[in-house]
Amino acid sequence: MELQPVESETSDGVRRRVVAGVIAAMLVAGAGGVGYGLGRSVDDGATSAAPADTSTPTSEVRAASTDQVPSGTEEPAAEEPGMGTAGSTVSVAGDSATSISATSGGVGPGGLGSGGFGWSMYGAEPLPTLFERTTEGGLTVRAQQGQQWEQPPFELPVGVGEWTPEPWCFESGQLRIALAGDGIIDVAGVGWWREPFKGRAVSWIPMGGVDGRPQWVVVVQAPADTTAVSVAFADGSADRAEPQNGVAVLVVPAGESDPALPADGYVVPEFTVTFEGGAEPVELSAADVNNWDDPEFQDSCSPPPPALPEPGEQPADPVAAQAAIVDVMTLVYDATEREEGVVTDTTGIAEAREQVAAGGFAGEADSARATIEELVFTSPTEAWFRYRVDTSGAGLSDRYGIAQFVDGSWKITRDTVCQDLSMAGGDCGGGWQQVVPPSAPILGD
Repeated sequence: MELQPVESETSDGVRRRVVAGVIAAMLVAGAGGVGYGLGRSVDDGATSAAPADTSTPTSEVRAASTDQVPSGTEEPAAEEPGMGTAGSTVSVAGDSATSISATSGGVGPGGLGSGGFGWSMYGAEPLPTLFERTTEGGLTVRAQQGQQWEQPPFELPVGVGEWTPEPWCFESGQLRIALAGDGIIDVAGVGWWREPFKGRAVSWIPMGGVDGRPQWVVVVQAPADTTAVSVAFADGSADRAEPQNGVAVLVVPAGESDPALPADGYVVPEFTVTFEGGAEPVELSAADVNNWDDPEFQDSCSPPPPALPEPGEQPADPVAAQAAIVDVMTLVYDATEREEGVVTDTTGIAEAREQVAAGGFAGEADSARATIEELVFTSPTEAWFRYRVDTSGAGLSDRYGIAQFVDGSWKITRDTVCQDLSMAGGDCGGGWQQVVPPSAPILGD
């Protein structure tokens, strides 16, 4: 099925002739069944009427246009039904006269009108075609370059300085995807990256479900040295194509048991995309496309954390002191070896832990472990550190804590412990505050 738009003649004369012909055919065909309504005069007040002569309509059917009405002559609305172009009036014969103006959208007595100018999310401008092919199953698929925007498409958070995310962190625009054939006519959109992560991007979308022909459509951006791209689904269905302008679109029929078709939420199908060519083939599964699981991707797409305070006078043995702080932090988070003696002030901590154990985050709290990622001594008896917390349910990064040398040993401050317990529903009571480094932006500034 060709997707190329077909140009049509749109002159007023042609339109009037076409419209008049359609209306005339409708009225002639229906005259025998609706002769009462067509043959009756709306002004005669009669309660009955003779059947209309089916050979000739009682009302002249023609396009209502100014070039067919003599100057100064008023055209009767009820006796001259017709349909014109924009700026004309449509008159409908019947028990009461109704006229609808195309210019004003208003209606006369006896009814209401619906309609208006249509719209498209892609506008009226032609879109460059990046990829087009017809599959072995006879489906024509096309990818066209849609709207583009600069990176990043949002305002950066306060306090990140001159940092900007890499171009692969967020999409740079959209691709319009069209699919037609075998009873399908569907249009969709997927993201497009000006510079994909490691040169590759894979997106997928179900199409054709509305027409009863559900298909998985996999849209791929490939490096320049890629000679072909293929996709293989768990049920054995597959497709293969050569990239055009760095883009390839693969189409695979969806199984009847596929929960995503019709889609009722976000679903990740099981498939593998193979990039042929280059130094060696590269395979990506649908799960691999979730780049946020890649540490390199995370580092390049996450703003740098606020800096720790400037170092001060160091303890006599900084290496041993840092090791002691790491050990103490481990004890605070170890569910089996936790010791209250490693916290500067234990007020309210036991009660907060009981609340956490009885709450909805008990499992996550029991599994929580802390890892110190950066530490600086601000004095021989105080250290600031940045750490992350990993749990069975989620990971929390860029958290800040303080350790103090008290009574001959390093201990974690109450503020550090209580701020983490509060995230799981534990309340230490008053007298503590969130640990925030001086370099962190102040909300509201």
